[in-house]
Amino acid sequence: MESGFVLSSGEWIYSFLFAVSIFAGIVDAIAGGGGLITIPCLMLSGLPLMTVLGTNKLQAVIGELTTSVMFFASKEMPLKGLTLGIICTSLGALSGACAVNLFEKEALEVLLPVLMVGITIYSVTSKRLEATEPSKAKLTPKKFMVMCGVLIGFYNGFFGPGTGSFWMLAFVVLLGYTIKQATMATKPLNLIGNIASLILFIILGQVDYTLGLIMGVGQITGSIIGSKFVISHGTRLVRPVFISVTMIMTAKLIYENVFMGWLV
Repeated sequence: MESGFVLSSGEWIYSFLFAVSIFAGIVDAIAGGGGLITIPCLMLSGLPLMTVLGTNKLQAVIGELTTSVMFFASKEMPLKGLTLGIICTSLGALSGACAVNLFEKEALEVLLPVLMVGITIYSVTSKRLEATEPSKAKLTPKKFMVMCGVLIGFYNGFFGPGTGSFWMLAFVVLLGYTIKQATMATKPLNLIGNIASLILFIILGQVDYTLGLIMGVGQITGSIIGSKFVISHGTRLVRPVFISVTMIMTAKLIYENVFMGWLV
């Protein structure tokens, strides 16, 4: 006779993805890149690819909203120009989402691994990412938010991978932020772009709300833990996690877009 509690296949995937989303929420709050964890795991649910991406956006939005609130409540989030940045990022992301079917993405698929290699090299070698004090800005917050909000927002709505890394590097290089400040400032701006993408997936009917909300609860838990780590430990924690996530993302992109391309 069998005894004990056994999860059904449906309950197993719910429990598994809930646990995964907690871990992804911690990583994403610290350095971004949570989708590297959640998307492959969501594929195990057997959902179509578009639904996987839409469901991932739902749980990611919940996690980023939680992290943004935590950083704002800490009173350490840089707020200068943030409202303008949210507006410009919204416009850019909506424009990018509308342009999805108007342009070919092949050029971006080739260019993105090159950009990520550059970001990885900069992250490993630059002393700026080790700084605990801000440096001199190269742009005013207004110019930065208009330029980067529109450009990075458009990219996020149109394509998406690596958006958080682009934001963080832009804040460090152009506004002189520490990596801790950049992490905090990135979250609400990245959130806006993801909301625009989520709206598109909802319109297309490509969101599994049950899985997305279950993972969303896990994201809330992980985001709270991760944001507290950032607030408490700052650069000491964010820099190595950011470099690790960037290296993994770069390796993944090179494998998918370069190595696999040669094989095909």
